[in-house]
Amino acid sequence: MVRWSRISSLLLVAAAFAVLAIPGAAAARYVVEPVTEEYSGETYDFEEKTSRDLPLRVMLLRVMLMVLPACFFPGELLYVLSVLLPFGFRRVTRRTVLDDDFRLDLYRQIAANPGAGAGELGELMDASRGRLRYHLNTLIREGKVVTVDYRNRTGHFARNQRYTDLEQRILISLREELSQTILRHLLGSPDTTRSDLAEHLGLFGSAISRQMQELKAGGIVTAERDGRFVRYRLSEGARDFLNRYTGGLPTPGHPGTEGYPVEKGHEVSSS
Repeated sequence: MVRWSRISSLLLVAAAFAVLAIPGAAAARYVVEPVTEEYSGETYDFEEKTSRDLPLRVMLLRVMLMVLPACFFPGELLYVLSVLLPFGFRRVTRRTVLDDDFRLDLYRQIAANPGAGAGELGELMDASRGRLRYHLNTLIREGKVVTVDYRNRTGHFARNQRYTDLEQRILISLREELSQTILRHLLGSPDTTRSDLAEHLGLFGSAISRQMQELKAGGIVTAERDGRFVRYRLSEGARDFLNRYTGGLPTPGHPGTEGYPVEKGHEVSSS
């Protein structure tokens, strides 16, 4: 490989000297004369100069300069790669993606905090946005992490965590403090009205209605009219899922911390 690199370098140097050795090649057949008459306003066509009109040595030089780089580029490329590979460059595969310490820690955080968004993961990892985005994309590309979009939020899940679509939407909702508080309240107080939630949370009824509409659209909450009131309760699937946690729901205001319980049957390994 080094031999080919030296040969190509020598040939390129020889070509450069050959260009310098051709006297007057660039200005051949052109004579500069002073203007002897005024510009008449007429236009003239320039005579086209083709490669066939050039001297043989100039034609050969042009062909050599065009062909040589293309012939020796693969050798130069392999030589550069052989120099760079010993410095730690390697292709990331699904088998080796978790060999990186940062990606392994990031994967464990995602497994421990299912549904977490990029902002929350950045705080947990204390990493810049660019570094976090690169490693997240790598985990997603190699099939270790999947993303789910719900309620204008993107949640991240370890692929070997077998959650249903409904469970993924619930976990994403739990990452938001207001939605988490509503779900906690509905778990302990079914058939809650909008007024009850507004009084409990200290919010206006319109804000509660918007939250409940989104949760209802996701199949997490059901609504039933009772005279003048609308009573909300968790859907059967949502209540069953939330009741399967070993320690109840996370503490309000601190979703995704170490106190977040692990659902039975969803333990995640690091591989």
